[in-house]
Amino acid sequence: MNIEVLSLSVGIGAAIGYITNYVAIKLLFKPYKPVKLGKITIFPQGVIPREKKTLAKKVGEIVKDYILSKEEIKKIVTSDEVKGEIERFLDKKLDEFLSKDITDLIPKEEFAKNLSEFVDNLIQTKFPMFASFISKEQVERLFSELNLGIKLNKFASKERVKEKLLIEIEKFLENELPEILLKAQIDKIVEEKVASFDEKKLEDMLFILMKKHFGFINFAGAVLGGIIGLIQYFFVIRL
Repeated sequence: MNIEVLSLSVGIGAAIGYITNYVAIKLLFKPYKPVKLGKITIFPQGVIPREKKTLAKKVGEIVKDYILSKEEIKKIVTSDEVKGEIERFLDKKLDEFLSKDITDLIPKEEFAKNLSEFVDNLIQTKFPMFASFISKEQVERLFSELNLGIKLNKFASKERVKEKLLIEIEKFLENELPEILLKAQIDKIVEEKVASFDEKKLEDMLFILMKKHFGFINFAGAVLGGIIGLIQYFFVIRL
C-alpha cells in the first residue's frame, strides 16, 4: 500500500467534494442577475434570486397557514402569559385612573352646572316648598366655588371595574382580534416584504439562518469525496 498515493487520492477527493458543495451552495444565490452576451445567456441567474417571488409567496402562505393561523393567534392571545400581562396593565392603569379627581375628567364649571341641574330637579320634584328659596344659579355658584375634591374611587370599585374589563378584553382577544389580523392579510404583508429584499440581503439572511447547515453540507461533501478517493485508490491499484 502506497500511503502517499492513498493520502493524495483521499485528499483530492475530499477537496473536490468540499469545493463542489461550496460552489453548489453559492450557485443557489449567485449570480444575482443572469450573465448575458448580447441576447445569449452565458450563465443563468442563481436559483433563489430567480425564484424570489415564488419564495416570498410560499413564506407568506406558511406564516398564514401554520405560524399565524387563526387558531395559533387565539392560542397566543389567550395564553396565561398574555392574560397576566393584561391584568398587571389594568391594575396599574386603574390605580392611576381611579385616584384622579372627578374634575380631571370634567371641567369644574361643567361639573358644577350638571350637578346644580340635578339638585334643582331634585328640589323641584321632592321638595317643592323650598324651590322658591333656592335657585339653580345659586346652587351652581355654590358648587363652582367649592373645592369638591371628589375622587373617582369613591364611585367605582377597582376590582369590579377590572373584572368587567377583563371579561370584555378576553372576548375581544378570542373572537375579534384573530379576525382583524386575518383581514389585515398577514401573508400578503410578509410576501411583499420578502419580495422587496434585494438579492444580497436575502442571501445574508439565509446564510445567517442556515450557516451551520451549509457548513455541514460542505463537510459532508468533503467526507464523501474522501471516501470516493479511498475507493478509487483501491480500485486503481487492482488494475
